[in-house]
Amino acid sequence: MQDLVSGLLKDSSFGVWDVILAAVVLVAGWFASGWARRGVAAALSKWSGLGPSSTNLAARLARYGIMLLTIGIVLTVLGAPLQPVLAAVIIISAVAFLALRGIAANFGAGLVIQARRPVHIGDSIELEGVEGRIIELTGRAVLLRTSDGKTIRIPNTMLLEHPLWNASETGAVRSEVRARIHGSPDLDAVCPAVLAAVASVEHRGATDPEIFLHTLTPAWADISIRFWSSYEDREVSRSSVVRAVAASLGAAGFTCSVSSDPPRFLTALVDAID
Repeated sequence: MQDLVSGLLKDSSFGVWDVILAAVVLVAGWFASGWARRGVAAALSKWSGLGPSSTNLAARLARYGIMLLTIGIVLTVLGAPLQPVLAAVIIISAVAFLALRGIAANFGAGLVIQARRPVHIGDSIELEGVEGRIIELTGRAVLLRTSDGKTIRIPNTMLLEHPLWNASETGAVRSEVRARIHGSPDLDAVCPAVLAAVASVEHRGATDPEIFLHTLTPAWADISIRFWSSYEDREVSRSSVVRAVAASLGAAGFTCSVSSDPPRFLTALVDAID
């Protein structure tokens, strides 16, 4: 074994001083990577737009980059040709880019999100048909808690590339309830009864409700009631308005069908009753 090592050292193109210099470069690169990691983390932590996860990821990337450069320098000091070393670095970088481009894209989007703050933890948002409350912002994804208790991870790039609705910015959302009143209703009597019913709902917003007439025939009249409530109370508000409007119109002597579903479901329900 000793003869084998001696033979390799004898046939190698580098000497003892090259090994010492390579060791010094390797140790210096190791300490430099640690200093770079701590320096980047300290510098980014002073920027209030970045969170801890994003800061730590950027600091680790800085350290890995310096270590990769150090390895290339060490190989060059030991006599390795420069062109193969550069080619190997380029190949490794290309492979890393192709493998991590999705992560890098989401990380970059996370930096933009945390810097510009289009959303915050606790906001209620809707994106691509998914709605929920933000419970965490990470370097790669936004975590949503839906109304049915599910936790959904949305990539950060989706928040920048797709239309985003932030219900917490406006403080209120609009809901709609449909009603079909049978017979020949007196609209001058219907509207005050409906407005009074909506005004009695506890979770209704401060904006005044609106009533719209959609169909008027000798047999029935179709109206819609639009009102506002907080995003969190929208389901409770719709249920309360349906109940209050039905009770108010019934007390006023009208026969009616009230629903918070889209009009096609209400029409099917009324046709089934008729």
